[in-house]
Amino acid sequence: MILGLVRWMQPVHGYDVRRELLSWNADKWANVQPGSVYHALRKLTEEGLLREVTTEQVGARPARTTYEITPKGDDEFHNLLRGQWWSLAQVVDPFFAAFSFLPVLPRDEASAALRNRARLLRAEVESLRAAMDSGWLRHGKPTHVTWMWELSIARAEGEIAWCERIADLIDSGVSYLPEGFVQTPDWEGFITHDGANIRPDSTGRGGPDGTAETPVGRGVAGPGGGADGEVAAEVVPADE
Repeated sequence: MILGLVRWMQPVHGYDVRRELLSWNADKWANVQPGSVYHALRKLTEEGLLREVTTEQVGARPARTTYEITPKGDDEFHNLLRGQWWSLAQVVDPFFAAFSFLPVLPRDEASAALRNRARLLRAEVESLRAAMDSGWLRHGKPTHVTWMWELSIARAEGEIAWCERIADLIDSGVSYLPEGFVQTPDWEGFITHDGANIRPDSTGRGGPDGTAETPVGRGVAGPGGGADGEVAAEVVPADE
């Protein structure tokens, strides 16, 4: 990102690179923090990808160095650019880590959180659409910026539909465990102790609130557990 901006704006001061990144809101969608621009410029210069053109100082203000890209930096920029165009990178989303522990949450909370996530995403989509409809993008930005926003909207709409579908499945009492799954003690701390994430019983009916009537493993208290919260039965292998 820094190489591309210097190449586009050269010769350019670090201040102008930082201001441009802020105007793009690059910290929200690219792995670039405007506060790290000066460090990045110095590092790229040390690596021979940029070079210092001039250093100016006006009065008592800090010295300002002007940069331009080197032939080596231009080659590196094109390599990085085409690498991103022709490959697929996995987006790191902290929500994936949280969702992997889905059984820890009571079903009603998990469902409510997913529906809230859908509402937040929908508000984001509405905000983007409003900005696009206002003409701000059409009259002040290149056309491909509008296409980038359309991609963000499409991704958000896909996640909205997914959130609502999974919330419906959770509300319906669908088991989190596959048919025939044999519970082991290793999973004891992974399931909540409120009966919300128990597997449906052999009849497939489950409890009246969509939870199950049979515990999935030791240490998981369900409707069949004792008064002190201990379960009344051990899990048996599916073929016994």
